[in-house]
Amino acid sequence: MLDAAATPATPSPARRVREPIGLVRWATFAVIVVVAVVCAAYTLTAQMEPLTGDRGAQYYLGKLTAEGAVPLVDFQHGWNAGSWWVNSLIYRLAGGDPLWWEFLLGRFFGVTLATVLVAAMGLRRRVHPAAMVAMALAVLTLASPAQVKYVLPVAFAFILLPGGRLDSGRWSSVVRFLVPAALFWQHVELAILLTGAAVLFELIGRGTATARERLTRSAALATGMLAGFVSEVLFYRIGYGMSLAELNRQVVFGQAQQFPKHFGWPFFDVPSDGEGYDIVALYPFLLLLMFVPVIWRLASDPTRFLALCALFLATIPIRRPGPGHAETVSALVFTALIFVLCDVYDRRDQVSSPSRPWSMSGWQMVTAVVGLAAGAAWAGAALAFGFGAHSLIGPVILVLVVSVMMIGARLRARLVAVSAGACLVLGVVPLASAVEHVDDLSRDSRQLEAADAWGDAIRPEMTRCLKGGRTAFVLGNQLSLYDALDVENPTPFYLFHYDFDRNEKQLTALMAGGEVPVVLQTTTMARGGWVEAAIEKDYEPCAEVWIEDEHRRFRIWAHRSLEPFEKRAVTVHPDGTRTSRTLP
Repeated sequence: MLDAAATPATPSPARRVREPIGLVRWATFAVIVVVAVVCAAYTLTAQMEPLTGDRGAQYYLGKLTAEGAVPLVDFQHGWNAGSWWVNSLIYRLAGGDPLWWEFLLGRFFGVTLATVLVAAMGLRRRVHPAAMVAMALAVLTLASPAQVKYVLPVAFAFILLPGGRLDSGRWSSVVRFLVPAALFWQHVELAILLTGAAVLFELIGRGTATARERLTRSAALATGMLAGFVSEVLFYRIGYGMSLAELNRQVVFGQAQQFPKHFGWPFFDVPSDGEGYDIVALYPFLLLLMFVPVIWRLASDPTRFLALCALFLATIPIRRPGPGHAETVSALVFTALIFVLCDVYDRRDQVSSPSRPWSMSGWQMVTAVVGLAAGAAWAGAALAFGFGAHSLIGPVILVLVVSVMMIGARLRARLVAVSAGACLVLGVVPLASAVEHVDDLSRDSRQLEAADAWGDAIRPEMTRCLKGGRTAFVLGNQLSLYDALDVENPTPFYLFHYDFDRNEKQLTALMAGGEVPVVLQTTTMARGGWVEAAIEKDYEPCAEVWIEDEHRRFRIWAHRSLEPFEKRAVTVHPDGTRTSRTLP
């Protein structure tokens, strides 16, 4: 548990911030920049098809903006006038070339810039170079912003990150006024979410600050976003004669009408054939882990700020669950997680072992059990109602539930028990979903379908050639055919592997003596090989089965001791019908 001497406020990061950045950190940052640029280039794919859908709309509207138009249609993605001006600039930089536009919009100003900003945040916090590398790799591989608009949260967090020069002094309120105003011109939804996160941090998330400081900063943030809205209304009203109602319909809150169409987190319903859904399965766990009371108490102000920004951004993937949206807003999640690890390591001397159960009094045991249940209930409510609700009320509930825990974390009583209960639920959910996912894959698995289909095609001829017997040797590595055909291997050999020649003497003796009545040939043998020679010496082709839709041929050889038998070739058609002819 936390040491009784530890204050509920975050530890002062002054010692680390005053520490020189150092050559090693600067060198690490330079390497990260180079790697990010190279990865951006070598993960871009060629434009094999015309730009269509959302991407095509963005390209075309960027072109129109570059030619002087001001697009107003938001198409439910939160784009605003400033975004289109950025897009038009990217279009001009690309010279109108779609591939260069895609590279700059998505890979360079998306993944690369996000990686550099995340590493820069680590540089400002003077974290260990390994932590900087971990954050950069997380963005490059796990949390890749799809395009430049999803870098806006990272830039927002970078500018307003607590502890820097812009966090205090006379410029503090000015910056908090300008940043939300500028962000509103870029993206309405992100401006609302991130400004809300910053206000919540100032009110109950910041470690130490006077009431006046908290209210002043919060007022500056809210006023800044309001100024962004008012300035945009005046811009369109004066410049284009657009009414407030029309502006609201096209670029502000009109998109909210689309919200109820999605929602609902697939905890135990991850598509069995989906790709990238690992981040969907882990996203709620990773996000809420940072708000577990003990961890929240140990977190520094920058970590708390990033965690709250990530919490509010969860509205985006909750509204449209899937790997695409979860990945694009996870850069701050992974950055905050690395910061958490650094904070816990820095404050490890303020953590002591909890009391042993046998040394606790009856009342302490009762309060511990109650705390465990409270933590489990908190985590369960956050998952079930925050992520599971099928409406916009879900993210609102999520923020409220987390806020309750943030306030409760200021209390000292039984934080360990509450945290243990929360972690138990948070950890069990992704583990249980993993088991459920593997079970779904097992039910949906098609690994044995081929053997079963081959068995159905071969079985009538195999039964005829065996004449009531059940022993046959499958020549090849399709061993599941033994079960599919319900036959047994009369030899001690199974795999037709590269050193099968060592079994030549024993196998040829068994075949010559008639102890292997039937051989099913599933592979084409090299002409003149000893296996083929042994078969042709003592066996005759009893049946040849051709599965038409798979273009696969099987041959059944019967020992001459079973003669006479009919020799025929059978073709199995895609509709299941069979035709046969006599083998020469």
